[in-house]
Amino acid sequence: MTLITRYILFEILNTFLIALSSMTFFIVMVFLVQEAWREKLTLETILQLIPFTLPTALSFSIPATILFAVCVVYGRMTSANEVVAVKSAGITPLVVLIPGLVVAFLLSLATVYLNDVAVSWGRKGVYRVILNSSAETIYTMLKAQGQFSKGRIYIDVDRVDGTKLVNPFIVRTGPSEADSLQIRARLAEIIVDSEAEQLIVSLDHAHITVGNQASVWFDHREIPIPLGDVSRRADISRQPWNLPLRDMKNQEARLKQELTSHRQQVAARIVAQQLGGNFYGLTHPQWGLEVHEVREKFYDCHRLATEPYRRWANGFSCLAFVILGAPLSVLMRRFDFWTNFALCFTPILFLYYPLLMYGVGQAKGGHLPGIAVWLGNAVFFLVGIFLCRRVERE
Repeated sequence: MTLITRYILFEILNTFLIALSSMTFFIVMVFLVQEAWREKLTLETILQLIPFTLPTALSFSIPATILFAVCVVYGRMTSANEVVAVKSAGITPLVVLIPGLVVAFLLSLATVYLNDVAVSWGRKGVYRVILNSSAETIYTMLKAQGQFSKGRIYIDVDRVDGTKLVNPFIVRTGPSEADSLQIRARLAEIIVDSEAEQLIVSLDHAHITVGNQASVWFDHREIPIPLGDVSRRADISRQPWNLPLRDMKNQEARLKQELTSHRQQVAARIVAQQLGGNFYGLTHPQWGLEVHEVREKFYDCHRLATEPYRRWANGFSCLAFVILGAPLSVLMRRFDFWTNFALCFTPILFLYYPLLMYGVGQAKGGHLPGIAVWLGNAVFFLVGIFLCRRVERE
């Protein structure tokens, strides 16, 4: 029995590692191409993004590749009548499935960790790299084309002399015309302020126009530009549900306390206006903003409470996929592993992920408890147990 287990483990891990390396490389390349196109990144910046994208790529590739590995191994074993040979030796065929399930369980724990790292460390790292490379990207495009345009920022220069922009014309559009900004200067320099997460434009002999106001001359002036104006990527790492799992309980308690306090303040103002006969205040449009803020805090609380369930459920998709795919590959009795993989992946695509998204959406909205995120996993576990019993009987 030990020999059989070692043999199956070797076959599964060998196939899994080969498929994992290929699929992870493909996902990383797709992500880097998307970021390079969207953020107009240089080659050096793209290379800096690779370590921060690996956890995300692995968390997507591991469940699919372990499913592919068990479909290949168990499909081949069944086709070669190796499972029949195991049964003829008086050994239950479930022994054949145990190595795959054990590997899937261990990979599920690893994927939970990778999901946690991808959200709490990977996203923040990508954001930091893009922030620090913003000035370099702007300089590269200005040197090559003489102009830069992205987001709310447009820059046109006569030439670039080292780090100095000669005769720059800078336009920053705002939400309204009154918030727009036009700058003409003799010289300018762009500096990254990582702490404040913004770009500082240092201007010499600048002529600045704000909205429809009169123009003003400055001998020297520094204009801060938020990263959101020159990048399509916001700092989502600051959102409370993008924290590490170990910090979520404290953050959840703090958000619930803020929600309770805000509700009490709103209720106190309503009572005060009713007692004072301030009916105009009760119908003021400001109350719409107050209600919206309460709803946002309510949504944030439930989204934060759902996030741990989502990360664990996503991680244990490895075990859910294998507990369905392994016995199904044995029952198919054929070595056409692509057919086995397609038959296993079809319910994943049309059943598992819709159930997962439904559970996540309902839990975030506060309509269902966070455990509802495990609905897809639970269905696959039940179906997989049923198929394992069929393998044992047949």
